[in-house]
Amino acid sequence: MSDSQITKKALAESMKKLMEERPMKKINISDIVEGCNMNRQSFYYHFKDKYDLVNWIYYTEFIVTIKDLSMSSWEVLEKICEFFYKNKIFYKNAFQVTGQNSFSEYFIEVLHPILTVHLNDVFKNNRNVDFYATFYADAIRVSISRWLLEGAAIPPDKFVELLKNAVEGVAKTFFESS
Repeated sequence: MSDSQITKKALAESMKKLMEERPMKKINISDIVEGCNMNRQSFYYHFKDKYDLVNWIYYTEFIVTIKDLSMSSWEVLEKICEFFYKNKIFYKNAFQVTGQNSFSEYFIEVLHPILTVHLNDVFKNNRNVDFYATFYADAIRVSISRWLLEGAAIPPDKFVELLKNAVEGVAKTFFESS
């Protein structure tokens, strides 16, 4: 592992520990670097802000682990929910911050292309696939965020089963009435 990777991991561990203790809004760069005995320059050499760090954590701890796996959309969603469930305090905290550079926005950026690939298979040659991917990415983000904010009382597999039943139930009802 390179020195750069070691530094990034140390900053990430500090951030994760801090987010277990307090809201992200109340964490500043000084807190993060103090938690791993580094200086602000080290932080800014690797990340533009704390939101960039949180996004990097998600990317390195989850996205790279599923990139090469071929799974259905529901399997991908279940993997995402399992990951969030295992790290629910961290991601509950991350989803509470909204706006530019937030994890919530980053989650959409990552999820949208995954959904686009899967929806291209469903809606072959349909020029509205981008709209559908945006719609589902937003719906999934809001559902997951609410699930986490409410304490993730439903296990991930049951939560995804409910989402799947909701989507398929509406689709079935819609097509039966057309």
